[in-house]
Amino acid sequence: MKNKLKFLTKDSLKKKIGTKWFKIINIILLITIPCLINLDSVIKFFGGDFNDLTNIYIIDEANIYEELKQTMDNSYLSILENYNAQIIKATKTEEEITKEIKEEKLDDIIILINKSENIFDAKIISYDPIDTILYQNITNALNTVKTNKALLESNIDLKELEKIYESVEISRTLLNEKLNENEELMKLIGVALIAVFILPFFFLVIIIVQMIGAEINEEKSSKSMEIIISSVPPKTHFLSKLFAANLFAIIQGTLLIIYCIIGIVLKGFTTNIPLTGEITESLNISGYLQMFMQSNVLNTILIGIPFFIIILLLSFFAYSLLTGILASMTTNMEDYQQIQTPIMILLMIGYYLAIIATTYEGATFIQIASYIPFISGILAPVLYTLGQITILELIISILLLLITCVFLYKYGLKIYKVGILNYSSNKLWSKIFKSLKE
Repeated sequence: MKNKLKFLTKDSLKKKIGTKWFKIINIILLITIPCLINLDSVIKFFGGDFNDLTNIYIIDEANIYEELKQTMDNSYLSILENYNAQIIKATKTEEEITKEIKEEKLDDIIILINKSENIFDAKIISYDPIDTILYQNITNALNTVKTNKALLESNIDLKELEKIYESVEISRTLLNEKLNENEELMKLIGVALIAVFILPFFFLVIIIVQMIGAEINEEKSSKSMEIIISSVPPKTHFLSKLFAANLFAIIQGTLLIIYCIIGIVLKGFTTNIPLTGEITESLNISGYLQMFMQSNVLNTILIGIPFFIIILLLSFFAYSLLTGILASMTTNMEDYQQIQTPIMILLMIGYYLAIIATTYEGATFIQIASYIPFISGILAPVLYTLGQITILELIISILLLLITCVFLYKYGLKIYKVGILNYSSNKLWSKIFKSLKE
């Protein structure tokens, strides 16, 4: 039996991995994922340059350049850095700079400041429309300088003026004793989990569901199922489909991780600077990274990793069992498309609950949902990482999922034995309940 199981599993896996589509798709992924990680280098290769500075030339006829530059550097420096922009006092005339911008189609900006009865007026010149955020911050800086200039010229006492400029001292008191002190960090982790865990889990489960359904229906459509079942027990055939689909999902998931590592390594070579430093600087997360290292979140995640792997593999196996049971009662892919609806509904519920987990922190509904098999595989690790459930609750989710797998295998095998040799397409759901009853 072991040899037959091994042969069927190997044959099923080989048919999937050996296809041209698998090779073509993985070649595309091998190219696409590193390119996305190194998108800035790709754009530079085709003529773009993220290192080009956007010069904001100040033609100052109202003698406010120093105040404007200080205001921009103090209050809007992060905006300037995001747009790779710098404030420069113009040494050329407006006509000369305008000519250069127009001829070379530059992103540079000219701010012409003239004296007026209204303290000063400003004129902004650019080749293309300025991004809304940058334009708004330039406008705010000009208004701030104008207000300060007006106050200084109004002969207000210096001490009174200092009181006007002095920031309000605000102290915050939070009455919720259960509130997580690392609230902002948790939100950032929640965003990262969507890309690192939730989306890959979602797509790998879809791969399992499609693979099992396609193979069983292909064997039934080609009438090769009778030949296979005459040689091996239905139990062996059932297990071979489950093992092959799960191994394929693990292989595909591992390949995706490898592609990401290749992209990260390439980025380290192309930038010639430490990659962690570049990521921290580009995403402006140095504060969050320091907060993450100082908090107990890292230790919590490290403790939870073995449990994450267990619940992940059990979830794959549970979805495989349910898919194999339902697929055995169908005779073609049209029928299978109808029968897989409940599977997709369960998967989508878990997917969306995991995404909104940070929004509904502490909600009893989501905590209860983390115990529900099929949903718990994607939701429980997310809630644990965010600190919304404990390791004990994570273990309970694993145990309930394990019980579900045992139950599905014990009773699902009975349906599978009847279903794989049943070619009737009438009353699909009635057949399932009838097989279970018998």
